[in-house]
Amino acid sequence: MSLLATPGESALALIGYPPGAARALREFGLVALGVPATPLPEVFSACQTLGFAGALLHPGVQESAAAHVQLDPDARRAGLTDAVSFAGGMHGTYAAPEALLGAVQESSYAARGAHAVLIGSAADLRLGLGLSRLGFKAVTVVADSRRDAEAMSRDLPAGLAAFALARSDAALPGLAERADLLVLTGGPLPAGLVQPYHTVLDLTGKVGREVERVGAALLALPDFPARVLARQIEHASGQRFRTDLLTDLAGALAQ
Repeated sequence: MSLLATPGESALALIGYPPGAARALREFGLVALGVPATPLPEVFSACQTLGFAGALLHPGVQESAAAHVQLDPDARRAGLTDAVSFAGGMHGTYAAPEALLGAVQESSYAARGAHAVLIGSAADLRLGLGLSRLGFKAVTVVADSRRDAEAMSRDLPAGLAAFALARSDAALPGLAERADLLVLTGGPLPAGLVQPYHTVLDLTGKVGREVERVGAALLALPDFPARVLARQIEHASGQRFRTDLLTDLAGALAQ
């Protein structure tokens, strides 16, 4: 495998991203090179040998990459890694859950004592589970199947009132009626679930108009992508950046 260039000691490898992503990072002032996404074990080995500081991983390779690096607790729970450091080995993290937790903590939403409903699929639900540390009195986990929801709910803190349901479960509308916050991490929003008194955190970016039509409030976290990127870059390269400086860059990487 040839990467066609020799990186500097602080260079970042971009794995699975289109060519424009590396260009955006270089324009920002970071040394970044796009590298092939397959075969991943050889890609990681070559990046380490060539002296890359770390790598940022496109969502399309985050699950398969997790099998080839040493994972921190967040990455291990999710079965995903979005950034890898090559310093002293190959260490993967999943930056998104902590970034989301920080974004909601610093928002105007008062989570303590509220009831949250997390709606998604087996993998993406991991992103929202960390919100259970905000002081909710109850959390309902809704997945494509009750089995998946029960598996996800095992990671909720002890002592928290927890419920596990499938999207099609007849009990879901009743539980949702008593909820305060609905968090959509992936997939469709079950029809008729949102009520005007709900607050909705839409991490898919697809249901905003539907929520507004009902009259519910949207919990906007405009700096969330920049928070994720800041954590990814810090893990992969050791460099720290203020999130407000990364807003445009995060938008470019998401395209």
